[in-house]
Amino acid sequence: MNLLQSQKTFTGRYLKNLTLYVFTAIIGGVLTGHYAPEASIKLGVVSRYFFIILESIILPIIFMAIMYGICQLSDIKNATRIVWQTILYFLIISSIAIVLGFIFGSIIQPGADTGINTSKINTSLPKTFEIKDGKISTILYLNRHGLFLILSIVLGISMNLSKGRKKFLKLLDKGLSIFYIFIKYLYLVLPIIIFCNIAYGVAIYGINTLLPLSKVVATVYLADIVFIFGILGLISYLFKFNLLKFLLNIKEEIILVITTSTSKTAFPLIFEKMESEGYSRKILRFIIPLGYNFNLAGACIYISVTCCFLVQFYNISLTINDYIWLFIIISFTSKTASGVPGSGFLALIFTLNRFGKIPLTDLALLYSVDRFMNEARSVTNFIGIAVAGAIISKFNQQQKKVLP
Repeated sequence: MNLLQSQKTFTGRYLKNLTLYVFTAIIGGVLTGHYAPEASIKLGVVSRYFFIILESIILPIIFMAIMYGICQLSDIKNATRIVWQTILYFLIISSIAIVLGFIFGSIIQPGADTGINTSKINTSLPKTFEIKDGKISTILYLNRHGLFLILSIVLGISMNLSKGRKKFLKLLDKGLSIFYIFIKYLYLVLPIIIFCNIAYGVAIYGINTLLPLSKVVATVYLADIVFIFGILGLISYLFKFNLLKFLLNIKEEIILVITTSTSKTAFPLIFEKMESEGYSRKILRFIIPLGYNFNLAGACIYISVTCCFLVQFYNISLTINDYIWLFIIISFTSKTASGVPGSGFLALIFTLNRFGKIPLTDLALLYSVDRFMNEARSVTNFIGIAVAGAIISKFNQQQKKVLP
């Protein structure tokens, strides 16, 4: 893809200055939310519709990228081995993330002795989070990423076996280039979106909301930090991969994810950055799009910690079998947490509905601080996805099993 083969990356030119604009937007958003709360509440519509538009663009990109990656597999030596490496890696990492969330939730006990008066809680949630089990529209919405994934895999395999493979690849190449260019221009308005998002959050919740629930927020952040620098750090050490240097190289993308509260905003940019650093284009085209569906460690940690919080908050006794069942449910429901900001909370509701032993009556309590945990959830998802692509690419390139 010519657009992405340039060594002078878009992130290097644009995001270097965007960091200053984002910082200004955050300060302005905080001040506006505090001193003009009524006007700031109306600004929430701007960021909400922006992320809806962004997801409607990112989904087709992921769809095409997966087809492109699968079609490229035939040009990779030992492609079958890379597929199995990817599947095994995703399963292990997701399982570790869920268990890590359970461990931190059990040790720190964020839901015990909160001192919260449930009678004063506003139990209403936005209509966005109303789930009606059994409805086809609900099933399709919650599983939209999975459906897109299955369809893209089937079409990718079919395209790879067809005689017109090269023509399809050129068509996908041009389609992805057009989408990438469009998104890059869309990023020009990001400081405005961030300003609206911050102002709305401060106006609605304020910093005082964090106080009674600071323990659950701190638990999620602590578990995410341990996962990134502990789990991923250990894996990087075993594969002789410099994690700290890698994180510094993608710091602009990380800032973008933190300020927008969604890992999807950095999806097109991470390809460009990592390819310019010498990682295998063909492997990245296969691993990273799949990672946005199967390798969501941040979502796994968030759901497992918040489930522990609710179990402790309601003083519910769960058996080992209950935790095993909850583990299995989270393994599936966490895959729905890769959309717009708030999708992680939707995945939590879906988990609780499936589990059936934790009430949803006071779930609005967690929703009030969900946005404060959203940044940690999104950036952990993103770093986990990027590190997976880097490690598998680097390992196979060192083994001289693929061409970069």
